[in-house]
Amino acid sequence: MDHDRLIDRIYEAAIVPDLWDRILQDVSEMAGCFGAVFSTTASTDNVGRWISSPALRDLMEDFARDSELQANNLWLQRAMAAKHHGFVGNDKLYGAEELERNLSYSKFFYPRGLGYCAGTVIPMPNGDIAVFNLERRYTDGPVPDDKIAALDGIRPHLGRAAVIATRLNLERANSVVEALGTSGLAAAVLAKSGRVIAANDRLEGLSEQFMILAHDKIAAADRRANTLLGTALEQISSAATTRSIPIPASPGSPSAVAHILPLPGEAADIFFCAQALLVVTQLDRPSAPAAELLGGLFDLTPTEARVARCIAEGKSTEETASALKLTRETVRWYLKAIFAKTGVSRQAELSALLAGAVLHGGKRS
Repeated sequence: MDHDRLIDRIYEAAIVPDLWDRILQDVSEMAGCFGAVFSTTASTDNVGRWISSPALRDLMEDFARDSELQANNLWLQRAMAAKHHGFVGNDKLYGAEELERNLSYSKFFYPRGLGYCAGTVIPMPNGDIAVFNLERRYTDGPVPDDKIAALDGIRPHLGRAAVIATRLNLERANSVVEALGTSGLAAAVLAKSGRVIAANDRLEGLSEQFMILAHDKIAAADRRANTLLGTALEQISSAATTRSIPIPASPGSPSAVAHILPLPGEAADIFFCAQALLVVTQLDRPSAPAAELLGGLFDLTPTEARVARCIAEGKSTEETASALKLTRETVRWYLKAIFAKTGVSRQAELSALLAGAVLHGGKRS
């Protein structure tokens, strides 16, 4: 293997993440291992975003789907605790008896003919940890010391490439929210947990409606809105559409709608931990918003948007039915769908939200 060319390719992968799988395969062969995985995580019980050499792809998909296995990731727990600035084999971190007792080995690795590994953990500037792990067949024994030494020779390059990729993606996130700020929109790029990766000045100016708590986690001041925000972020990885959350007015800010847009990013870009884009639209117009705007803000169908506009104009159910040539039962059916999408439960609350007034009865945490 051309050592210098491998190092060049590692730095290329900082810009082109699709190159990592082939690099991982070459590194695993260099170390006499079955395959390699590169992941980024913020904890020892979640594999986070990952990419692997082709030989380990199916295995990693199975591992990533099993939360119990991830909670028993003995190598990662011990490696992070050891804070060793280099590669280390699992045989140096725990003995055979502990291997036998550990769920991830007895249930997962041993049945697949694996059991020995070597890896390293590298802190990233965004607070995450980059984890580089090589899996070795159990019958081949522990990763030899000379192979560990060879891996340590390329570790600085792996670390620098990871830092470059992370910083590039932080710049990318900042560019997105600043561009939205220039357009008049408050916005933030969020990790799945609700951690703020980047936020613009407009969002920071809505301090009565949004708070940034410990560990940079975002929260809505209104209790009901914050519950909806938390649910939207929990479901962001499986949701394919925008979630819209009504935000009640505060003394200094009108009512608003918070939109949660999924940001899957590059499948292979393990350094881009952004999961969602938060965009806040303030409802500060003196008249009821147009039906087209309502549809876009709350993901309403065209008919739902027309019904919502009538309610915002102060029309009753009967008046709305007459204006739209619908039956009262049909209007009530549409209202149920509108309530579900806007997070309110009464027509008065819906009218207040769309008019930009304070939602009466809304509780703040």
